[in-house]
Amino acid sequence: MYNIKNMPIITFITDFGLKDPYIAMMKGRILSIHSGINCVDITHDIECGDIQTASLILKESYQYFPKGSVHLVVVDPTVGSKRRAIFSYHCGHFFVGPDNGVLSPTLSEVFKIRKKTGTVSNTFEGRDVLAPVAAHLAIGEDPESLGVRIDDPVRIGLPIPEVEEDRIIGEIIHIDNFGNLISNIEGDLIPKGDIEIEIKGNKINGLSRSYKEGKDGRLIGLINAGFGMLEVSLYKGSAASFLNCNKGGRIVIRRKDE
Repeated sequence: MYNIKNMPIITFITDFGLKDPYIAMMKGRILSIHSGINCVDITHDIECGDIQTASLILKESYQYFPKGSVHLVVVDPTVGSKRRAIFSYHCGHFFVGPDNGVLSPTLSEVFKIRKKTGTVSNTFEGRDVLAPVAAHLAIGEDPESLGVRIDDPVRIGLPIPEVEEDRIIGEIIHIDNFGNLISNIEGDLIPKGDIEIEIKGNKINGLSRSYKEGKDGRLIGLINAGFGMLEVSLYKGSAASFLNCNKGGRIVIRRKDE
């Protein structure tokens, strides 16, 4: 039933940053269980406690890994509370994390983790509970021995754009390392033909095919290749800084008058 490979992979999404040893501690626990596990970092630069962005990045990244991979997500502002630790099996992959909505895009078969005996910190379940379970799943241990099935995990969702007759109103849900403003408007939702994109009083005519089309210093709109969403970009610059725009900023698409 569960697809486990001979070469186990565990990916990591956290808000730990790279200054402290917390990531290494989790990997140490994992490698102590099986030294052949491949640990792959997706990102550790999630803004502290930003569950929604972590969930978005998980949704868009896990599909590029082989089936049987385990994806460990530790963005957990309520660690030490009564919230559960869970794992899920979805589309041939395992997902391990806190039950705070961060695993929302992957909640199919869901298990509450059975905490094992031993020392468990109140503030570092990523190391003491989640990482060991991820390791045992990666090497093929029966999920039923690690958790009990539940049907009420916490779920969150991304904001949904408003689709009106003559316009689509969305918002910025992610700003990447280049300052590109990524919206919640999926590419397939954008009408065909001539459109106008408006953000913070700036109007952009149509969609570009590449960043280079903005080489004259103008803002451009295009479909982000990683997320499949409309983004606003500035060639060799930061659209976020140029517009002084943050997450939650409004973006509107209008069909231009014929």
